[in-house]
Amino acid sequence: MSKYTYRDETGFSKFLVVLIVLSALLNSVAVGSSVMLYDMLVAVQKGAEVTDEVANAHDARQLVIGLVQLAAAIFIGIIFLMWVYRMCRNAHSIENAKLDITPGWAVGWYFVPLANLWKPYQAMKETYEAFINRENDSMILPLWWFAWIVASIMARVSTRFATETDTLDQIMTGVQVTIITDVIAVFLDVVAILMVVTVSRACNERFAVDHFEAATEDWE
Repeated sequence: MSKYTYRDETGFSKFLVVLIVLSALLNSVAVGSSVMLYDMLVAVQKGAEVTDEVANAHDARQLVIGLVQLAAAIFIGIIFLMWVYRMCRNAHSIENAKLDITPGWAVGWYFVPLANLWKPYQAMKETYEAFINRENDSMILPLWWFAWIVASIMARVSTRFATETDTLDQIMTGVQVTIITDVIAVFLDVVAILMVVTVSRACNERFAVDHFEAATEDWE
């Protein structure tokens, strides 16, 4: 008998989806803001005069949006990992389910260098396959993980370019990289929404078939 107990996480999944939608909107705003900044820099490069007030307004807007993005990423990241844990735990509650990764490690692998390039995906894949009771036949999970890896790489690249502000060309290059990074972040948000919906729906369908008992009071 499994030591894990099933719990209906429909509400939690919907909450996560709403957060990711808000993240997509925020990242879209960031793209627009960076495009506005880049247009100003292009004008400066062509000889246009830009007052300190206008330049400072662009910088302030970029700073505020960047800080909100960071705060949102941390909060949504925490909620997402909680969702990962709960989905994996539900998968483990299925009798005779073949899973190698525990709910704790489904979260923990995200923080292990190198291993976090494939282990979190393996955990999600195992979870999904336990729900559908067969091998994964969806492209959503691989696409989500590909977008996750690319977005993570671009975030590091963007941070590096953000520190190179000695010349106008360097600043413009940094802004271009930021735009690309935020566009990829929007794409990741969209794919992540599809992934969460796909996995949670599979979980609910498995629940409807197997009629798991309600969660006990000691659910963590």
